[in-house]
Parts: sequence; structure tokens; C-alpha cells
Amino acid sequence: MKKVLGLFIFLFGIIFSNLNAAEMFQTVEPKDATLVKTDSSKEFCNVCGMHLTKYYKTNHTAEFKNGHKEQYCSLHCLAEVHKNHAQKIKNIQVVDTNSLKLIDASKAFYVVGSSKEGTMSSVSEYAFLTKVEAEKFKKEFGGEIYNFEEALKLSKDKLTKDNDILDEKRVPIAIKGKKIFESMCDGTQIKEFNSIGEAKQYLIDNNSCKNLDSSMLQAVSIYLYNPLYAADKSKMINIPKDAKCPVCGMFVSKFPKWAAQIQLQDGHDHYFDGVKDMMKFYFNPTKYHAHSNEQILQMNVTDYYSLESTDAKKAYYVIGSNVYGPMGEELIPFKNEDEAKKFMTDHFGKKVVSFDEIKEEMIK
Repeated sequence: MKKVLGLFIFLFGIIFSNLNAAEMFQTVEPKDATLVKTDSSKEFCNVCGMHLTKYYKTNHTAEFKNGHKEQYCSLHCLAEVHKNHAQKIKNIQVVDTNSLKLIDASKAFYVVGSSKEGTMSSVSEYAFLTKVEAEKFKKEFGGEIYNFEEALKLSKDKLTKDNDILDEKRVPIAIKGKKIFESMCDGTQIKEFNSIGEAKQYLIDNNSCKNLDSSMLQAVSIYLYNPLYAADKSKMINIPKDAKCPVCGMFVSKFPKWAAQIQLQDGHDHYFDGVKDMMKFYFNPTKYHAHSNEQILQMNVTDYYSLESTDAKKAYYVIGSNVYGPMGEELIPFKNEDEAKKFMTDHFGKKVVSFDEIKEEMIK
């Protein structure tokens, strides 16, 4: 009897879960969705990788001046692009919540902050063709009415807060994604990606993983977009938020995947946004700081794959690869020589060198 009851509860849980997914307000039937992209990314948002039909009622499209079209699952993801590329965008459309048709976003009426769930944001944003329709929705579900420019500004103003929440949610997903990637994907496909959607499209186009369902593909894409999500922070170089690279002046905490460190005997530490700048400092310390190399206690670099702090003098470095750091062409560090050699082959590197083999002319 207990086994039967347990099975019933299990099956009810699955059915209830599926009903919840089907009842998500943003979701529509594929036949009712208009997708404007034609490439392998046509079904997902290029920014976050989320399925466009699942979040269709908050979709936005952007046509760029060069004719390229993109579709985003939310105003949040559009805002991510708009903040840096507004001058490249020709026009923007949004899905009308009622008709499900794409309409001119500049003429739409947005209900912001209703009781309906948001997409990529704790605050929901739904658009309507007419103010009458927006008022009716507001009366039933709450919120305030804004035009497109006002709604976009509100979204941009809370990008940092929303992204902090999203980053926290992505950590366990990325940890799973790392395990999946290491066991079911081509490890040579690691590279720098500007978005989760870009990573997902790259995996699809290059057939990098075998037998992944949509959730597994999303997890791998999140991990590849930002391996820091899955990294053990306790094993990384601990960078003060206000630490600036003494060579280029950039804030190093913005680039933890590339961080390098020089510790001095007097307890002072220098932080760098890459091995290249660290070595520039090492070869000419008095140019950047009044001390000699004899005062150096320890030098650390960030292993490219594990992101762990590694003794710089015991590491191996790939020179001339097609992977670039914050300051362009970089010496890519590895704690393992075999991994360095494999990376060199996979990424068209010119040479693997030890610390003692790095010469000043290599970094100019």
C-alpha cells in the first residue's frame, strides 16, 4: 500500500509540475509565436539562452542598421544590448500581450510591476497595443503604465540588481553544466563568450556535445559563458575590489579569470589583469613601483581551466593563441604542462614556455 501511495504522489508531482509549466503566463503554443531569426539560435534568446516561445509574451525584437535581426525573451535582455549598442539599432518591436503579434515598441503601452511573473526580472513588464487594453490589464493585475522609453530606462536602472539575483541562481546550474561539459562535450571548445546565447549557438553549430536535452544544453552554456559560476572561490586569487593593475590602471577584480599577483616580503601585494602585465612589471619593477625583484615573496597566476591560484614560477604558458585576455594577446597560464600543450594545439598557439623561458621581448 505504501509503495502504491508513494507512486501516486510521485506521478502527481510530475503532473502538477507539468501543469505549472504549461500554465506559465508568458508561454504560448509554438504555432502562435512569431520568431524573426532564421539561424540555429532562432528558438532562444541570444543574451540569456532562454526559450523564446516559453517566454513569448515578453519577447522583444531588434532590427539593426546592417539588416541583422535578434529576438530577446525580455525587456531585461533587450536592455543589456541597448545600453551598449543603441546607436546600431534601427527599430524595436514587442509582443502585444493580447494579440501575440509584434508591434512597434515605441507606440506600445507597458504595464510594469503587475502581479504576473516577470521574465529575467523580479518586476514584470507586459506591453499592449492600446492604452485601453493596458488599463484593463492594470485594473486586474496591478502595476503602472509607462511608454517604451520609460519602461526601458526602468529596466536599465535595475540591471545590476537583477543580474546579481540571476548570478546567484546560475551558480548551481553552472556547477551541473561543468560536470556535463567535462563528461559529454568536446573540451577543446572552451573559449570566451559574450553571452549565454552565444555559447549555446556555438555548441549547436559546432556539434560540441552529444545527447543533451534542452536543460542540459542551457546548463553547459551558462558554465561556458562564465566558468566563475562553477569555480571554487576559496582556491582563486583573492582580489580586493579597489585593486588596480599598476601597469595599465584597470580594476583587476573585473577580470578574475585572468588575475595575477605579486606578493612582497613587506606584506604588500600587487594585482594584474593578466600575465602579460605582471611580466612587464617583473622585468621593470622600478618603473611601476620603488622596489626590486629581490623583495618578491611569491608570484601567482590563474590556471586557465580550473581558475585556481597557481605558483607562477611552476606554471606553463601558451604564447600566441587565438584566446585573448582583457589586454589583448596574452600568455595563457596552466599548472599542468600537458594541458598547456593540448590548449596550444586546440587554439593555434605558437609555443609553450616555462616561467624562466619568458623573455621581455615576448611581451612587448
